[in-house]
Amino acid sequence: METTLQVVEIVAFTSLSVLCVTLVVVLFRVRRILEFMEKDFKLISAKAMPVLDNLEVITERVKTITETIGEQAEALKNMIGSFTEAADNVIAFERKIQDTIEEPLMGAVDTFAAIFKGIQAFLERIPFVGRLRAE
Repeated sequence: METTLQVVEIVAFTSLSVLCVTLVVVLFRVRRILEFMEKDFKLISAKAMPVLDNLEVITERVKTITETIGEQAEALKNMIGSFTEAADNVIAFERKIQDTIEEPLMGAVDTFAAIFKGIQAFLERIPFVGRLRAE
C-alpha cells in the first residue's frame, strides 16, 4: 500500500507541477495581452485628448451662440412689441384726427354743395342766363 501511496503522491506532485507550469504560461500570455491593452489604451487616450479638448471648445461656442440667439430673440420680441405699440398709436391718432376733422369738413362740403346748387338753381331761374345755357 505504501507503493501505491507513493505512486499516487508522485502523480499528484507531477500533476501539480504541470498545473503550475501551465498556470505560469497562461499568466505570461495574460500579461502580454494586458500589455497590448495598455498600449491600446495609451494610444486611445492620446488621440482622445485633442478630441475632448475640441469638444469642450465646441460646447462653449454652442453655449455662447445659444445665449446670443436668446438675446436676439428677446430683442426681436421687444422690437415687435414696439412696432405694435407704434401701429396702435398711429391708428389712435388717425381716429382722433378723423373724429376731429371729419365732421366740420363734411359740414363745410355739404354747405358748399348747397350753395353751389342754390346758385345753379338761381341762375336757371333768370331768363337771360337760362337762354344762354340753352344755346
